[in-house]
Amino acid sequence: MLPLAFTLVLIFISAYFLNNRELMSPAVLYSGSFAFSGLWALAYAGKWFLDPSSLTTLVLVGGGLEFVFVSWFIHLFFSTVRSQQLVNAQNKKNALDNKKADVESNTIVPWNIATWKTVLIVVVLLIGIVYTIYEIKKVAGDMSLGDAIYYVRVQTIFTVNGNTLPRSVSIIRNFSLSCGFFFGYLLARERVYFHTLSPANIVIVLLAIVTTLLMGDRTEMIVVLIAVFCYYYCLSRTRKNWSRPKNKKFIAGVITVGIVVLLVFPEIAKLLGRENDAGANSLDYLSVYIGAEIKNLDTFLRTTTIPVSGSVWGSQTFVNILPWFAKIFNFTLPPEGLILPFQTVNGVYLGNVYTTYYAYLYDFGLWGVFTLVPVMAGVSQLFFERILATKNPNHVPYSILIYSNIVSALVLSFFSNKFFEQIVGRSFVLVILFWVFLNFFIFETGFRKSKSR
Repeated sequence: MLPLAFTLVLIFISAYFLNNRELMSPAVLYSGSFAFSGLWALAYAGKWFLDPSSLTTLVLVGGGLEFVFVSWFIHLFFSTVRSQQLVNAQNKKNALDNKKADVESNTIVPWNIATWKTVLIVVVLLIGIVYTIYEIKKVAGDMSLGDAIYYVRVQTIFTVNGNTLPRSVSIIRNFSLSCGFFFGYLLARERVYFHTLSPANIVIVLLAIVTTLLMGDRTEMIVVLIAVFCYYYCLSRTRKNWSRPKNKKFIAGVITVGIVVLLVFPEIAKLLGRENDAGANSLDYLSVYIGAEIKNLDTFLRTTTIPVSGSVWGSQTFVNILPWFAKIFNFTLPPEGLILPFQTVNGVYLGNVYTTYYAYLYDFGLWGVFTLVPVMAGVSQLFFERILATKNPNHVPYSILIYSNIVSALVLSFFSNKFFEQIVGRSFVLVILFWVFLNFFIFETGFRKSKSR
């Protein structure tokens, strides 16, 4: 395991310097997630009898290198285009001055949002939380809330269209999630430019997290927190016109928040009815979610012929969009949904997560890895390039809202197929529509910017 972990770390370091030390660049995020997981797996290699096969090594190293180089080439192309535009500017001196200058403080004005709008959003979210709890208890009967949440989650994940809750609960969840991202951006913006924090924005983000936890999904809590960090970083870098980054403070902040989240992770599991999942040893518990994916992937590749025959095309990779197409084109999907067998080794529980590559290998074999990874890298880099070009929007830009979701998908790629599950899905389409509504509601209905800072 040592050579593999060392190679993954080298890929991460290479990505960091190839991308001008931009922590939020797709290649850095993607390679960093696997380097982190690889180091954790290395620490448990003896306990798990982890000795990655040549195929496992090919997938992890080949996929990582492919992602880094595809995104790097796209970045080189856009960098060349931007440089050419600068050279062709009529007044080269002014162009250079503009390039070097920070965004002036007087060009950035506060967005004063009417109190009644934020109050209305808070009330809607609170009603949504109460209604969601009511529906969960209605389905689960006399179970405690924690047990009921876990029961509903199991029914939702492991069967196609297996959600036992009404469609209205899913809509409420997506609206709450969209509010978490949207107001998380407003929170980061006011912190970066005006060094303030609006209590209303904080409350809305926290209520959005509570709603996601009611669905038994701690991952979405992490997704929202990652999004806020993404906004803060990108806005801070935009303020300095993306000059050479100084990442020490930001890295320290990320590490601090990350440690806190990891410490509370087992406790949240207990609150959500997953006591048996939490286990006694916190480090062993966290290893299941951070390092065991590599062991599980290796087990899968050693014991399974890929691609798996008899499965519906893309059933594991595009699990959240196929039910939509099944209704439109009238074909039947297998009832089991995601096929993620739980693994144990030497009596040690390793969970049922296999990295993002599992789905590609399951559905398409090695061909899936070397075709879908470039798609993921290309889409991610294109959105990042768009953010580099965004300066002072008059509303919450959709590019950064979408990219914040891409960021979390890349960061969690070591865990599972978050990119194609999260970004290519019906729920995300609905979230985008809610963003459109929120931009209109907040900025187009009686909204007025402040005229001074």
